[in-house]
Parts: sequence; C-alpha cells; structure tokens
Amino acid sequence: MATCDFCEKDMKAVDSCAGNKTVDFPDGKKMKPSLYHFDEPSGRCHDCNVKHGEPHHPGCDVERCPKCGGQLISCGCLDES
Repeated sequence: MATCDFCEKDMKAVDSCAGNKTVDFPDGKKMKPSLYHFDEPSGRCHDCNVKHGEPHHPGCDVERCPKCGGQLISCGCLDES
C-alpha cells in the first residue's frame, strides 16, 4: 500500500488526491495543480492511479508543472533559489 503524504489515503484506492489543492512555489506564487488527462488504456494515471480530470498525488512522475508545463518533479520550478 502506497499512502499519499498529502491526502493520507491509499493511492490505489482513491480516484484523486484531495490534498493536492495548490502547488506552492518558492517565490510565494500558488497555482492550481495540473489535472490528469487520459493517456492510459485503464483511464488512470500509471504512476499515482488518479482518474482522468483529477489532480495527481504530489510526487507523481506524470504531473505537469502549472508554471512551465514541464514535469513537475524535475522542472526546477520547485527548487529553492
């Protein structure tokens, strides 16, 4: 069982991450998280299991950065300056 640190739920048992309400950047900017868009045959994200149109569990390797559009976990927008 993989439990999300944000919503505290088993990621394989829920449809979305209720704890992922904003992405907080080091510069103080807050933005809505990107939503999963269907590209898997199952209709769920292959990494964090959310359904189409729902926010990812933070740390998901599919989640896009709402600021730059890159992969959130590696784009650098969350790095401290």
